[in-house]
Amino acid sequence: MKRSYVIMAVVLILIVAGVGGYSYYEYSDTGRMAISVADLPISNVSAVYITFTSVALHSNTSGWQNFTIDKTVNIYDLTTSNASLLTNISIHAGKYTMIRLYISDVSVKILGTNVTFSLSAPFAFINHPFTVSAHSTTGIIIEFDLHSDLNLQSKIFTPYVGYVVS
Repeated sequence: MKRSYVIMAVVLILIVAGVGGYSYYEYSDTGRMAISVADLPISNVSAVYITFTSVALHSNTSGWQNFTIDKTVNIYDLTTSNASLLTNISIHAGKYTMIRLYISDVSVKILGTNVTFSLSAPFAFINHPFTVSAHSTTGIIIEFDLHSDLNLQSKIFTPYVGYVVS
């Protein structure tokens, strides 16, 4: 008699777990977004260290959402095939229209000397729609163009970026 109660309890637990798992999968509306960075190289420069502090994503349904990053990356010689992952965040599935990638510091190694650059803007801005699907990861590579970004004479960094969605 005890054995039948144990078997019934186990079957009941399996049914509840199965229904709960199916409900989570069926009705969960989150996906993941992996944000990476890369560059196009420039002569006389051997390193470009950029400190990223956060990323903000915009959708027409929920407005701006901010996520902390706090990571410094040497983006020199990073390409779309070896881009550096900044963050992998969980967000609501849906269509997003804009990205702001906030930057706090840029240091450039020019002919062996580290030089701190001023920022012309506190973030790199991308205005292009992309979709995050539920239960999958959307990859975005933000590609800096160091030829345009770095003004070596005035020591100013202006983030002109492109992107690749995968």
